[in-house]
Amino acid sequence: MKRWKLYALTVVVFAGAGLGLLYRYLEPARHFEMKSHPVIAAPSAVSSTAPPDHSQSLPNDPTAVEASTSSAALPGDKPVQPAIPNESTAFNALVLGLDTTSGQSARTDVILLAHVVPAEKKVHLISVPRDTRVPLPGIGLTKINHAHFMAEMDGGKKSGTEAAIQAVSDLLQIPVHYYVKTNFSGFVSFIDTIGGIDVDIPKDMWLSMTRKPLEAGSRHLDGLTALAFVRERYSLEDGDFGRQTDHMKVMRAVVQKLLAPEKITELPGLLKQAKKELVDTNLTDSDLISLAWMFKGMKGQDINYMQIPGKSVVATDPLVRSPLWYWEPDKERLKELVRENLH
Repeated sequence: MKRWKLYALTVVVFAGAGLGLLYRYLEPARHFEMKSHPVIAAPSAVSSTAPPDHSQSLPNDPTAVEASTSSAALPGDKPVQPAIPNESTAFNALVLGLDTTSGQSARTDVILLAHVVPAEKKVHLISVPRDTRVPLPGIGLTKINHAHFMAEMDGGKKSGTEAAIQAVSDLLQIPVHYYVKTNFSGFVSFIDTIGGIDVDIPKDMWLSMTRKPLEAGSRHLDGLTALAFVRERYSLEDGDFGRQTDHMKVMRAVVQKLLAPEKITELPGLLKQAKKELVDTNLTDSDLISLAWMFKGMKGQDINYMQIPGKSVVATDPLVRSPLWYWEPDKERLKELVRENLH
């Protein structure tokens, strides 16, 4: 055999072996089967000195008086408990989107819990409205998005992240294993870096943030428009619940863009930039690639999207000492939803 043919055969053999090892390492079920998931928050008994509840049911009115806040944080990891043996590949990951740019205390504008089952290539997503009324230690019954803001003011960025994660764990009564956190400026920068995203808009809508219309149809969104899209709720018929559905559309659009053939070679660099500009997370690069791989191959029926059951109420808030609009969870229905979908 000629020497060049031997070299070529050797390259092919080693390349094939390398791809096989890469597949074994990153294929979602295999990848997460080899891991022990850390527990960064577990349900705890929340003591609160809640004020008398003078709440009254309302229609789904999105108007709310809130304490003024601003932007972003980049905390550190918090191993609340040591890693535990992974009896199942399933885990819970929390996505937090802050309502500001950078340098100021922020509320969580987006709260999305994903129960991921890599072995079945299924994801159960539950969106937590930012106005969900929960008891916070030392505060009382207030909005869940105040957890991050108050803790960050008192103890810094890491404390804000820990408090937000713990509030969700307490609300849903499940452990949280991973988190991803971003803010406005990081989100805009990242969407622009990947060249924008394509999203199907079912109806004409008005974007309050940019004061521009967004027409129905398949639309290519740059970073600023994508941010305005995921923040919009006032012009939607179902308000914040419609906005939560739009969050899911953007997540899928980002994954599709990242795993497009022309982007594959850029993926390591994009992940590095994401961690620098967009994300604070305890997921590793290989975790993120494995999850993106799984997400890309999933069909509509593989993603179960849920929203917190409950009703609209108005009650006096212990922080601003005035009536605010809340989403009051239906505890029994929520408990059933969690039991059926998140365990």
